[in-house]
Amino acid sequence: MVLVLDTNCLANLEFLRWLKDSGEESYLPAVAYMEAFYHTLKRKRSTEMFRSALAAAAIKVYPFTPDQAEAAAGAAVGRWDFARNARDYAIGSVALLEKATMVTENKKDFAWLPQVKSPREAMEAA
Repeated sequence: MVLVLDTNCLANLEFLRWLKDSGEESYLPAVAYMEAFYHTLKRKRSTEMFRSALAAAAIKVYPFTPDQAEAAAGAAVGRWDFARNARDYAIGSVALLEKATMVTENKKDFAWLPQVKSPREAMEAA
């Protein structure tokens, strides 16, 4: 199973430990990386430790591409919430294009995707 992680998954230490040992391919979209890096800086935490934690959990940062931008914009049309949820559409576009499972603690924000699980559900499904 290929997993695309929302920013909020990075706060779940049990999930990160599981991810490290699971062998599941996991991506952190560049937009989610930006959000997490911002929070790291804002809280005056070590950016090197942040990068090391991602590497230890075998999480790959997925660059933002024009294809993702197009998929995100297309998914938002008709939902009238693009301004408020643009980052979620950008993050979810990776799962859409990769036909992967979106993993998030906020499943309702990604209800437009075919496969959305909480970290707990992802661990149980493996």
